[in-house]
Amino acid sequence: MTQGIVTSDFWHSQSAQVFCDHLNGQVSAFMDTILFNFHDLLMVVTAFECLLLASLLTAAAGQSSLSNRFLVLFLFCHFLIPLHELMFWGTHFRIWLLESSPDWFFVFSFAYYLDGPLLYFFVRTLLYKDVQLKPAASWHLLPLGIYVLHMLVNFYLKDYATQHTLIESQHIAYSGPHLYIETLGRFIRIGYVGWCFLLVWNYRKQLRHEQAESKTSDVAWLKIMLTAFFLIFTIDIVLNCLKLYGYLANDFDLDLLNVVGLSSYYLNFIALNILIFLRFTSFVTVAPVREEPLFESKEENSAHFDQEVAKRLEQLMLQRKFYTNPEITLDKLAEAVGYPPKKISLTIKQCYQQNFYEYINRYRITEAKLLLAEQGPAAKSITDIYFEVGFNSKSVFNTFFKRLEGMTPSQYREQLLTQTSDNSKVAIFK
Repeated sequence: MTQGIVTSDFWHSQSAQVFCDHLNGQVSAFMDTILFNFHDLLMVVTAFECLLLASLLTAAAGQSSLSNRFLVLFLFCHFLIPLHELMFWGTHFRIWLLESSPDWFFVFSFAYYLDGPLLYFFVRTLLYKDVQLKPAASWHLLPLGIYVLHMLVNFYLKDYATQHTLIESQHIAYSGPHLYIETLGRFIRIGYVGWCFLLVWNYRKQLRHEQAESKTSDVAWLKIMLTAFFLIFTIDIVLNCLKLYGYLANDFDLDLLNVVGLSSYYLNFIALNILIFLRFTSFVTVAPVREEPLFESKEENSAHFDQEVAKRLEQLMLQRKFYTNPEITLDKLAEAVGYPPKKISLTIKQCYQQNFYEYINRYRITEAKLLLAEQGPAAKSITDIYFEVGFNSKSVFNTFFKRLEGMTPSQYREQLLTQTSDNSKVAIFK
């Protein structure tokens, strides 16, 4: 019995040792074929963050606006782009995936030809309230169509052996047709960012014709976001131009390409986190404006204006002090006067040579000067004054006041007090 027990224990120990040796061998083999390095993991994290933010925006209540949908699609594209880069440039992962099928490659690369238009439509629908997406807008898909046709002819319609060789050697990434189309696509992307900056500039200009409050900080976050993606897209252009130069000169500087390529991964990660930070800290409600100008430049230079409209505007301002409404807009003023917004805006420009922003705030400053002149117990604080005359922001009040009077409200009040004191002294000596 004792011998049997010993023999049994010995057999179990032998089996356990064999199993452990086998397990250690499997772990060692796995460690020798690691699918991801640190740079690959960075792309995985980038893709995950994009997908997470897109999911949060989709699920958020009250965020179903058209601009929000375009932002979600833009983020989804930037979820797909790191996956494409990982599949094609991740050495071990590429080989592992290639064993499955070469058709997996490039299925996500189309995102490079969609993120530019999606960013443009996000900015456009965010800033303008009358955007209509018409069938003619489908021309934005033309670069994508060219890229799909190129991939069909030069990759997907090839036989399995040719596809396998193109992926394994990465030769397709350094071939003429692919480089030309890819570089063109990268320039188109950065062109869309420039177009977005133009939309922001036009928005700031149009805002002064429709809003009495136009703080620069309202779209500062948008400028920061666009600048970050401008830098990313620029790095991508530099990378593709270096590849194209190497193709034409038949001399690829692989070390330089590697440095620039890795830099783009890190910049993309940084830009994404800037976007996440801005989304949860600085995204503010943007007051959308009309996309088309209210009137043409030749109309505003005309000396003839509607006298009746001008008279009713003056009555509304002087008798009802409509400018003290902190939520006043061109549309609300037009409704109160009883004329279309275009008519009101054009009359203000023709009669006073001012836009809506200047017109309303000049009345506010005139009222504020009267209140600043009050002295004694009836004198109000500057904060109370700018709220009373209709301003929502002290910075806007101070900026506009200084623009008209050449000094801040505090300096203006001190000047009045000094003048009053001097006049009192003169009266005493007399």
